[in-house]
Amino acid sequence: MIDGESLLQSARDRVGTSRGRLDRSSENRLKRWLLFDGDRERVATRLLATVFAVLLVMGGLWPIEYQDLLRETTMVQTVFNTLLSGTILLVSIVVSIAAVGISQELTSLGNQSERVDTTIDFQGRLEERDIVDVSPARPGQFTAVVLRSIKERADELQGLEGAAGREYRDEVDRLQADIHANTEEVLTTLSRVPNGSTDELLTGLNYDSSWQLYQSRRILTEYGDQLTAAEQRVIEDIMDTLHTLMVCREYFKTLYYKLELSDLSTTLLTVSLPTIVFITYVLLALDSGLFPDVTVLGYTPLTVFISLAYTIALAPYAVLTSYVLRAANVTKRTPEEGPFVLDADRETAYDADSSSDD
Repeated sequence: MIDGESLLQSARDRVGTSRGRLDRSSENRLKRWLLFDGDRERVATRLLATVFAVLLVMGGLWPIEYQDLLRETTMVQTVFNTLLSGTILLVSIVVSIAAVGISQELTSLGNQSERVDTTIDFQGRLEERDIVDVSPARPGQFTAVVLRSIKERADELQGLEGAAGREYRDEVDRLQADIHANTEEVLTTLSRVPNGSTDELLTGLNYDSSWQLYQSRRILTEYGDQLTAAEQRVIEDIMDTLHTLMVCREYFKTLYYKLELSDLSTTLLTVSLPTIVFITYVLLALDSGLFPDVTVLGYTPLTVFISLAYTIALAPYAVLTSYVLRAANVTKRTPEEGPFVLDADRETAYDADSSSDD
């Protein structure tokens, strides 16, 4: 018998709601384009085109019932009145949220100076540790420098011959292999991302630093007495660099949300005003009833006009859907902040203890 958890997981897999890393390489192109890669205006346009096509298909499959439904002018007017009110309310809510975001930027000179100084000091950490002469200004390049540093430290740790036993070597090999795999994946993706794009801010989120930080801390704790000073230093460098990566990734994700909210507000306002004017025109046209009673290929002018009008009325909601889809998936697939491991496929020492207890 299939239990409820299996059914729930199966449903999550079908609709793409698993809480895996932000790894888009294993997803089909349509899903990847819809959720992440596609321009949000184009995604909204495709959604609207799909709605229009569905309405036309419905009108062709059930022409008589559909025509009778559309002739109910009062009901159709009620639908468009509801959409008009919803659009105005939606714009008001989004503008209010944008205003809150803007208000957070209106701070005193001292706060602005402190924020800038904090960012400069954070970039300077790479220079102080001789990772790079001058810290890169672009987010993608900064992430690449940090990842290469982690990879170099992992290779250095594996090359050190200490007095620890075979189990220690296995743990180090496991950490080094994971760092190599993650680093190569992210660096390959970064090489394909244009500078200044939103993807440049999101690509580093693929890196699974939480488990690596846990593994490094566990190695240092379990084998600390058997490690040489050089091995301890390299492991601590790996942990510090992973910490730097985690901080900059969360900051980049914050920048992404600010840019996404700004784009959403601008696009929604641009789309909503013409939509409100058009819905008003539709309500007046329905009152006049000036539609010829002719049929072409099973469709009347009323069928095509109402289907098109309904699609256009949904434009603000399609824009909101396209932006929220990407933002929600970014949030859902990158929930870790720090050393906590939420990926079920990642095994920790306590998982083994829990299995033995059962």
